[in-house]
Amino acid sequence: MKQLFTILSFAFFGHQSIAQDSTFWQHAFDYEVGQKETIERDWGREVICYLGNIKWKSPSGKELEIRIVTSYQQITKANGFNDRCILSLVKADHTLIKSYDLVKRLNLPFEIRDNSLVYNIEGEEIVSPLPDKFGPRLCVKGHTCFGEIIL
Repeated sequence: MKQLFTILSFAFFGHQSIAQDSTFWQHAFDYEVGQKETIERDWGREVICYLGNIKWKSPSGKELEIRIVTSYQQITKANGFNDRCILSLVKADHTLIKSYDLVKRLNLPFEIRDNSLVYNIEGEEIVSPLPDKFGPRLCVKGHTCFGEIIL
């Protein structure tokens, strides 16, 4: 009986620690398109949004279904108040391709339209497709480029 209790405790508490340590794009694995969730964290608050999927063709011609997940993080446990805005490109099996630091909340895309990301930059709607190749920078046509962030 003691052995069964130990196994069950490990399974329960092990699962809890994995869930708490999981990254935001994994948290959104079962979200509906457009679904947002605000999560209170020990370091602040995070708003996770699943925008949907984009069909993307690699340079070799392979077509991938890429999930687009954003995170707006209000970090309050840092030196002063600090925000972080992240756009993540995720494979269908929920593994991360790349994440980009979009610097401020207003730079995050708000929807997917015609297989492109849609942004509202200073009141102007910008529609920008994903790049042909994912590198250390993500450039939004008509706006600017953003650097990759290692999470």
